[in-house]
Amino acid sequence: MKTITAKELRDNLESIAKRVSSGEHIKVTYRHKPVFTLTPSFSSPDKVASRKMPGLEAFDKAPSKGYMFDKNKSIKQLYHESLVEKYGK
Repeated sequence: MKTITAKELRDNLESIAKRVSSGEHIKVTYRHKPVFTLTPSFSSPDKVASRKMPGLEAFDKAPSKGYMFDKNKSIKQLYHESLVEKYGK
């Protein structure tokens, strides 16, 4: 991963944007400290799917428990019911 300064980014934005859009990752520093990393943004669903975090696969496959609150009640009613359930009043 190439590292550049914020000034280099400001002075050469067009060429750096082209490099990043072609797939290069660039770390940007400001006052000798890393601030952010420029990574390509893919619009193709195939490329986005390949960048998916592997730990999320189990989360995606887990069964949904559904909505646990009554959608017809206000937040105030739900809060009151939770207090009654917790403290009995």
